[in-house]
Amino acid sequence: MDEYQLEIQAIRATLGKLRAGQADPELIEDYEAQLRILVALYTAAAETLEAGRTDARLGAVLAELGFGGWDMESVYSFVYDAALDMDESGHDLAARVGQTDFVGALLSAE
Repeated sequence: MDEYQLEIQAIRATLGKLRAGQADPELIEDYEAQLRILVALYTAAAETLEAGRTDARLGAVLAELGFGGWDMESVYSFVYDAALDMDESGHDLAARVGQTDFVGALLSAE
């Protein structure tokens, strides 16, 4: 289990405690949103990382962009930075991340 999965697991545990303790609904909603975003980022990074195992161009572009070697930390950093640059326009960031083609984004940066 990597550090990202541990963070997701910790938020899930906190969320469970908040729900069990009948915490403020706004606080629960904030944690749920944070969890959705982290899961979306992790999923996108894992899918992008897997795609790079068969397409060496992705690793080369990632390195050229200054993110480092082809590993989860570097790919997650790319996905995270790209997500920060997204115009949410009132949309759920987790949904936007889930709809984004990060492999295509890397290839278009060639």
